[in-house]
Amino acid sequence: ELPQTPSLGQDSALRKEKSRNAARSRRGKENFEFYELAKTLPLPSAITSQLDKASIVRLSITYLRLRDFASLGDPPWSPPRADPPPAPGNTRVSGAPGRRETSALFADLFEQHLGGHILQSLDGFVFALNQEGKFLYISETVSIYLGLSQVELTGSSVFDYVHPGDHSEVLEQLGLRAPPPGPGAPPFGPSSSSSSSSSSSTEKGTGSRSPSRLAPPVIAPRNQPGSLERSFFIRMKSTLTKRGLHVKASGYKVIHVTGRLRTQLLTARRGQALGLVALGHTLPPAPLSELPLHGHTLVFRLSLALTIISCESRWEE
Repeated sequence: ELPQTPSLGQDSALRKEKSRNAARSRRGKENFEFYELAKTLPLPSAITSQLDKASIVRLSITYLRLRDFASLGDPPWSPPRADPPPAPGNTRVSGAPGRRETSALFADLFEQHLGGHILQSLDGFVFALNQEGKFLYISETVSIYLGLSQVELTGSSVFDYVHPGDHSEVLEQLGLRAPPPGPGAPPFGPSSSSSSSSSSSTEKGTGSRSPSRLAPPVIAPRNQPGSLERSFFIRMKSTLTKRGLHVKASGYKVIHVTGRLRTQLLTARRGQALGLVALGHTLPPAPLSELPLHGHTLVFRLSLALTIISCESRWEE
């Protein structure tokens, strides 16, 4: 009796099943590689286990850029050299030497968490921007002041979270000029025609720029004091709402940014800006009735034309 050959329908079903198995195997291998890549990120495992593939790639690329930002800048940021651990047989548990070793152990534990202690004591959040305005690093304390997560902001553009009216201010403080308006220009806001004395020096030496890219700025000579220091105010998105108010649309908070441009040392007198390292802290909200004011302080309101709208009765005093 001759063996039955599979029909055309059975052959098609076998090919589909084989294709599904191959795709399932590829997805499994791909998920495993992404899982292994996520474990190398300097984040807690509770966070890395919840990341999607796009976030893993974004955070990995940002971490590599942060390493270059730390090593190529002037001065380079290198981790302190760790002392070799003591031999197992030399550990003492009693007497004065043992107490000294115990205090050294507690000092080492404190040093490991020193960064977290500093961030908790600061009235604000720390961040680092590269020359394109992307967050290379931002402390987790940003969630306290803006309600945004560290993972969400890392690798994203600062212009996505800054008020459109302040884009030109950020470009000016980074030492960049706004690109000319055009169909391919990124939405960085209008180009500022005037600049302050600190930022005008940073714009010297920059050539023409294409609409889609911004050339890295060249910083003024290093012997000019204060040419790298930055202090300005911007409005950033905030998802925090007042108690009892249910506002779905995100508002803005005024952030005072103080920091310094980080440069790459090219010669003895001129350096190329790699980005900005800064501290941002929020200003009090607009209503001043909730703030304690000094006895010699009065409150008045002005219109956009600088016309006095209202003032306190103590004005005459």
